[in-house]
This record gives sequence, structure tokens and C-alpha cells, in this order.
Amino acid sequence: MTKGTEVAVKVDNSVPAFLQGETGYTGAEGIDKTDISIPQIKLGQAMSAEVKEGSVNEGDLFLNVTGEVLAKAGEPLRFIPIASSKEYLLWRDRNFENGGIMARAKKSKMLTPDGDPIYIWDKPGQTFINKVKNAIAVEWTTEAHGLIPTQGLDAWGSEIPGDDESGKAATAHHNYVVCLPDHGSMIAAFSLSRTQVKAANDFNAMLNMATLPIYARLFTVSTYEQSKGGDTWANLKMKPAGVSQDETLYLTLKALHEQYVGGKFEVDQTGEAGGATKDDGGF
Repeated sequence: MTKGTEVAVKVDNSVPAFLQGETGYTGAEGIDKTDISIPQIKLGQAMSAEVKEGSVNEGDLFLNVTGEVLAKAGEPLRFIPIASSKEYLLWRDRNFENGGIMARAKKSKMLTPDGDPIYIWDKPGQTFINKVKNAIAVEWTTEAHGLIPTQGLDAWGSEIPGDDESGKAATAHHNYVVCLPDHGSMIAAFSLSRTQVKAANDFNAMLNMATLPIYARLFTVSTYEQSKGGDTWANLKMKPAGVSQDETLYLTLKALHEQYVGGKFEVDQTGEAGGATKDDGGF
């Protein structure tokens, strides 16, 4: 192959006659569901590797496993929610020891006396060393008996102990598993955090407003440009888009809801930027 040239390979996804009706056995039955990473819908930001490489534009919604652009910046993407979860993550600064997740707190079945949920750390009672903005050395210790919202590492001022003006050490992530009816009923996930927390809270309010199951309801998600303090970035907005009319799809998603409800799924966050920000939930 001559250097600097590429060979275009045509992909034919049509099903030949001898495969018609062969939909029951796929040969992948030995793969456990815990070994599968749910494809993620990602938002192209100026700092995204995909935007820097030029494969997507800022504001595009794309699929992480293939790089396929699902909706260009500003265009709506239809989806049906299947299940949701919330978790808290302790991030190591991306520039300190290569960043990454240090600990994860998931919602338990227990409640506080006031009826608030309790989130349990996967590494309780442990101390983690970090450098905020790769400059300020801090130590964060996870509670031995769980993390209670409005107290502990998810509270303002916990990012830098002793500095009440600092942000939150633990970053809240709102995770969703959804179906994309206009993309072959693909099942994918997305996670909202930091500046997208308001969008998540608004979407959660929409989910609670109707009496129909969430997996029977259509929504759209689109991107828009948001600015604050001289900084500009892409953010998300969800809107109701009616009710699904496909009974077969509805029954399929109902079964998937039973599989994933209660946070029985995990969104791979390893590609995300670490470190809580003071803008978390501020919009």
C-alpha cells in the first residue's frame, strides 16, 4: 500500500436469504453480561480527544465504541430511558499519578431517619491522597458506614479540607441506560456530572411527572452552547417527545428495565476527566 493512501472497505449489513429468521442463537451465550461494557453516548467538548483528533465536532453526540456521530451539534437525538442510577466518585486529578477513580459510592437500600438515601463506598474507611489542580496536596477519607447526601465528601468545602470555599471532593454522576429507536433500537448509556447536573435534575423531574413507565416514553436530547465567566462549553437539554407506539419494543425494554433497575449496571467512567469542579451542579 502506498504511504498516505487508504483502502475504502464497503460494509454490507444486509441479511442474506439463508440467514433470514436466524435470530434466536447468536453464539455469544457464553459471554456473561458483567463482561460487556454498555456503549456510551458521549458529548464532544473542546478538550475531548475525539474533537482534538477531528473525528467529531464540539457539541456532537457520538458513540464511544465506534465514534459514530448519532446527532450533530444542536440536532435532537430520540431516546427511550430504560433505567437510571446515581453514584458518587472520588477522582484523582488527571495530572496526578495519571488520574482515575479512587473510590465509588453507590446507593444502598437503607435510608436516614429523615428518609434520605445512603450511598455506600466500595472502599469504606480508607484514606486517599490527591493533588487538586495538581498543586494542592489533600487527603480524603471515605466514611466507614456510607456517604449521606449533604454530609461528608459530597459537601461544599470538602475538596480542600479546611477551605470552606472549595468545591466537592466526591462528584455526583447521574447514569442512564437508554434505547435509541432511530439507530436500530441500540442500547446505550450516558452519564451526566458537573456542569450537566442541572440537566440531569431537570430530566429526573420529567421522569417523575407522568404515570406511564419510563421505558414507554420518548425524549430528545440535544446540545447547546453555554457560557460563564468567559468560558464556553457544550451542554445538554432533554425534552419529552411523546409515547412509544411499538409494543414489541416496549416489552423488550420492560424486561431490560427489570435487569437494570436499582443500579444493576455500571457505566465505564475511565475515559472521563478526573477531579471534582466547583461548577458541579452550579447550572
